[in-house]
Amino acid sequence: MRKIFVMLMAAVLLSSAAYAGGIMTNTNQSASYVRMLARDASLGIDAVYFNPAGLTSLNNGFYLSLSNQSIFQNREITNENPLLNRSIYEGKVTAPLFPNVYAVYKYDKLAFSFGFNPVGGGGGAEYEDGLPSFEAPVASLVPLLSPFGVTDYRNEVYFEGSSIFFGAQLGVSYALTDMISVFGGGRYVMANNTYNGYLRNIEVNTPIGWMKPGDYLRAIAPGAPPAQQPVILGTAAVLDQQTADAEVDAKQSGNGFTPMVGFSFVPSDRFNIGIKYEFITKLELENETTVDGTGMFPDGAKTNNDMPAMLSVGAAFKATPKLNIAGGVHYYFDKSADYGKALPNDEIIDNNFMELAFGVEYNLTPELMLSAGYLRTQTGVNEKYHNDLSHSLSTNSLGLGGRYSITRNLDLNLGFLYTMYEGDEISINYGEGLGSHTESYKRTNMVIALGLDIKIPVR
Repeated sequence: MRKIFVMLMAAVLLSSAAYAGGIMTNTNQSASYVRMLARDASLGIDAVYFNPAGLTSLNNGFYLSLSNQSIFQNREITNENPLLNRSIYEGKVTAPLFPNVYAVYKYDKLAFSFGFNPVGGGGGAEYEDGLPSFEAPVASLVPLLSPFGVTDYRNEVYFEGSSIFFGAQLGVSYALTDMISVFGGGRYVMANNTYNGYLRNIEVNTPIGWMKPGDYLRAIAPGAPPAQQPVILGTAAVLDQQTADAEVDAKQSGNGFTPMVGFSFVPSDRFNIGIKYEFITKLELENETTVDGTGMFPDGAKTNNDMPAMLSVGAAFKATPKLNIAGGVHYYFDKSADYGKALPNDEIIDNNFMELAFGVEYNLTPELMLSAGYLRTQTGVNEKYHNDLSHSLSTNSLGLGGRYSITRNLDLNLGFLYTMYEGDEISINYGEGLGSHTESYKRTNMVIALGLDIKIPVR
């Protein structure tokens, strides 16, 4: 049961990752993205992240983009195991601060860029009622001890965690011709996870009141036949160990580097294409443990937690002077990344993760632009990947918002994003005599974003 508790703590971190993007990668990296969802051919300031080669299309000058997103995710897990005290388990993931900072200096054929953002993780998770994988081992005490009159169980659990992978990016873009530009750069990734929680006071309801399982068996052992007493006392000793209180206070941290290249093709002032490739980020996280009552977080131990290589391709077309149409695709090379899973990737991932995006912008007035977008994500994991601790679901997202030009050189972006996850379910075999039961997964996600884009022309 201690091992289940530690796995649950890890789920806190896994659930906080990827608001938009692949299994480990965040791509919701600007307020403009939230309001439109298709920025892979962007020629604006957020091209630092989405289309860095396209930065050479900016006018000469210094550019700064500052934005923040507030992210709220609800998870619902339904389990049909009748031994559990509840069938629905809810979790909440919040990230009130999700900053995106970009800076560009463009002069003639060159553009120098900097970016700082949460490329992975970015939030904390809280589970007030636990999860089925935690409850099930405790609930199994009831049929195990039912011959001795046990009818119910209870426990106290608290756990929270946070996960944040910040990235600091530097790069140079160069215009080979009036139509073709290239980019080269890199991102330094700083990963930090925290685990805090406890599992304690596991008790069962007996004919003589609520008691710890081992204490109850020792209390009734003297009344049992002499031949059974050693078995009962031995079982009590085992249950003492399995139901002992456990506490965790640990951190994990590590650093990695992501090489990046890009290509931009702008054949006219109405049409352009942007391409970016991010190489794999090899990450090894090291434990820094204060308290580990589980034995699962030895101080100094290391685990792999790669971020996969990713290819993005986008195009934008100015259909009319007021209407801009854009689309994009993201392809994540999950099968080549080491996520630190117990099973190898070829057993749990059938296909690489992919996203398709479509967005429109319409200039209602010279100052006000309205936008909307749609994003489809298709996960490639199979049933062996799914459990209540870590599951990847396909999604459909809608983005709405706009941009208002406060002055000629100052733009305000506001965006709202709502994500609907496609539910999935698996069948879990709980062991001999406990049967197989269905477990299903649902999520929803909401993002509110606000940002400022600042331009300082250089003559």
